[in-house]
Order: sequence, then C-alpha cells, then structure tokens
Amino acid sequence: MTARPDPETPPDLTASELHSLAGLERVGDFEIVREIGRGSMGVVFEAIQRPLERRVALKVLYTEGKSDKAIERFRREAAAAGRLDHPGIVPVWAVGEAEGLLYYAMQLVEGPTLKELIHSGEPLDPARAALIALRIAQALDYAHREGIVHRDIKPANIIVTEGDRPVITDFGLAKVLALGQLTQAGAVLGTPTHLSPEQARGETDIDHRADIYGLGVCLYEMLTRRLPFEADDLETLLRKILRERPVPPRRRVP
Repeated sequence: MTARPDPETPPDLTASELHSLAGLERVGDFEIVREIGRGSMGVVFEAIQRPLERRVALKVLYTEGKSDKAIERFRREAAAAGRLDHPGIVPVWAVGEAEGLLYYAMQLVEGPTLKELIHSGEPLDPARAALIALRIAQALDYAHREGIVHRDIKPANIIVTEGDRPVITDFGLAKVLALGQLTQAGAVLGTPTHLSPEQARGETDIDHRADIYGLGVCLYEMLTRRLPFEADDLETLLRKILRERPVPPRRRVP
C-alpha cells in the first residue's frame, strides 16, 4: 500500500501532532480507516471517501504552527502530483482543508515498496531489475516533460504493483520547473543516501538529472542489495558522493 513509514525521512511533525492525528476519525468527506505511513510532510491514512465509497490514501498535515514554507511545500506536493496523469505515478483525486488540516487524497496503490522488495531476499534478477528501472524511467520521463522534477527518487517512494509495475509516490520535494523552488542556496533536501552530487553540494538549480541519478541508485540497490555509497555520518557520505566512484555492481554480486 502507498506511503509506508520510512525511517530515512522522519515526519516534520511534533509528538503531540502525531498523537492527535493518530486519533483522527474523519477529515472532511473522508472517513479514516487506519494509518498506513508517515512521510516528511504528514501522515498518510487509508480512508473511505463519502458518499462515493471510494478507498483512498489520504495525506494530512496540521496547519497550526506550521511555517508558510511548510504549508507551501505541502500544497506544491499536491499540485505537482495532481497535474500528472501516468500509470507509473500515483494520481491525486482531491485536495482540501478542513478543521485546521490540509489534506489530499490519492489512489490507494496496493503492493510492497521497492525497498521492501529489495530487502525481501536475494538481489533481483538483472532482467527483472532492468524492467522495473525501465518502467520507472518512463514515468520520470513523462514527469520531466511536464516540467516536474521529483528530487527524492528512492525505493521507499516507489510501490511495485502486480506484474512488477512500479508507481512513484511522495512528491513532497518536487520542483515545478516553471515556478522555481523553495530551496535556499546551501540547503540539502532529499534522502542523503540517494542524493545526486549537485544536491549534495546544496545547489538550487536542480533539474531532471537528479532524478536520473536517483534511479541509478535504485537500480544499483536492486542488483546488489547495497547502496553505492555508505558512511556512518552525513559529512562522510556527502564527501563520498561528491568525490568517489561506487564499487562496480559485479564486484558485489559476481
């Protein structure tokens, strides 16, 4: 199912907000069923949209006490994903605000994340890994042609549905090329292990090539069950991304 908890991206929420969100029963027309994940900008629930009786994934953010930048990021995430229509990208069906909560509803996508698939057993067969990577690349190519860069491509943000068909989720760091971005110079946004060199440098002029790099890291993980760069601290990791070459995959899995 969509938007599973991921320790790599802890939620930008206080403990009291998480406690309150955990007790939610309804948001607008959506009846909460259960929590299914936490992302960098909110909590995701399985919900029933009334009166359509439609099962959805509902992402919710408290607005009280949040900075204008945090709220704008959340709205931008919904807008970025909402303007895309591709089978490899989770569709957004509704956006709104109710009782101090911002929310948007997405299709509830069934299946494990690519991260779960990678760590469920042996490294993926190269042909299978290549097919999954190809399908992710096709979805990214569509998004890029629509002027949207995801900026946080990683296995935890990709759900693999029946027939090894990947679906990209979580556009929380998406950049709409025509609108610029919210990042300040020197800020590092994204999951550190999957940052492109330009992101690791804190550059603001990030384009589609960052997503291609992230996809390359995903393919490397599928083939080896390892990350191309690993370190015990962020500074060392960023230095490796900027200055070193990864160990060739066939040296890890002959």
